[in-house]
Amino acid sequence: MKRTKEFAVLAGTICLAAGMSFGAYADDDEDEREPVGHITLNIQSDIEAGDWGGDVEVTLEEGECSVDSVEIVNEAEYWAGGDEPKVEIWLSADSGYYFKKRGKSAFTFTGDEVKYVSSSAKNDREELCLTIRLEELDEDDMDLDVEGLYWDEENGIANWDDLDVAKNYKVRLCRDDRDSAAEEGIGSVYTVSVTSYDFSEKFPGAGSYYFKVRAFDSRDNAGEWQESSSFYVSEEKIKEWKGQWMQDARGWWYSNRDGSYTVNNWQEIGGKWYFFDQEGYMVTGWVDWNGKQYYCGSSGAMLVSTITPDGFYVGADGARYTDGQSSANAGGTGYVNAAGAGQGGA
Repeated sequence: MKRTKEFAVLAGTICLAAGMSFGAYADDDEDEREPVGHITLNIQSDIEAGDWGGDVEVTLEEGECSVDSVEIVNEAEYWAGGDEPKVEIWLSADSGYYFKKRGKSAFTFTGDEVKYVSSSAKNDREELCLTIRLEELDEDDMDLDVEGLYWDEENGIANWDDLDVAKNYKVRLCRDDRDSAAEEGIGSVYTVSVTSYDFSEKFPGAGSYYFKVRAFDSRDNAGEWQESSSFYVSEEKIKEWKGQWMQDARGWWYSNRDGSYTVNNWQEIGGKWYFFDQEGYMVTGWVDWNGKQYYCGSSGAMLVSTITPDGFYVGADGARYTDGQSSANAGGTGYVNAAGAGQGGA
């Protein structure tokens, strides 16, 4: 083939000197090979949302060429709903043929639904690189439902089985009273990356409790809420599990049951949010946190959906309304998880 190219350049020079068209001779040279006709490829993929890896099989059904290689070029750690696997297919022309026609019209695809992306000829048009995308993966194929929910009843800790595709979990405590609003949950929804949560200091009183948990993957696809069995928590257990408020000449702090205490952060205690300074003492008044302002009353609990003693509105998340924000919904006093001030989510 190299000799043919060199000969074509030399002959072209002579023809130009004679007043002839080099382009016409180049076409004659290409005509020595036949163009590959229309190409039909059958695409079969076993990739589904929730899979780790997967295979794509490409079979030639029509065309004077062969399939050299198939590669998934955007393969992730695992496939999630909404992903579109991108596949690169290398074709080689049969002996005496070359790839003349390119573009979407040069191909027909059978089997799985695919989208044409691009194609380009290489190596004197004897090879062709074709790129396609598979159909968007259906998130309904994913199994994000958590299993193995159980209580560590001695310590008030919720547990569940690990799910390979889960990036994190949301978990919530619920009172086992199907006829009340408490069924929707008590306190906050907590986001964790481990497979347990310590609710020992979250029980508001004696009674039967269960927890519910759901998994989220890296694309924020979510499984269904799964519920645990219930168990009874006595007042004695609650006293055993809970920490206690402590006071000295400088102020109040909260000693957790293991003797630790929160420093320069928020802590939810009994369904209310408190802020503790860098030495662990409870703070009252305004608190600057992550670019927002929150107000803790004289009890230390953060105010929500009300007017502070110095005349400012705070919203349902406890944050002070800034200039231009509506305060039409402000009113009443209550306590809630502070999104940004504490853990939160839905």
